[in-house]
Amino acid sequence: MGISDVIIAAALVSGSVYILYRSLWKKKGHCHGCNGNCGGKEC
Repeated sequence: MGISDVIIAAALVSGSVYILYRSLWKKKGHCHGCNGNCGGKEC
């Protein structure tokens, strides 16, 4: 496993963590376009 493989793996993990943070923690799980008043139900 070369250094390029490590860099690619790190980029993939970083992207995955960013998407997870953006979709779950930052928006608290609300769906796209929801203002937060749906109470966890479909918007």
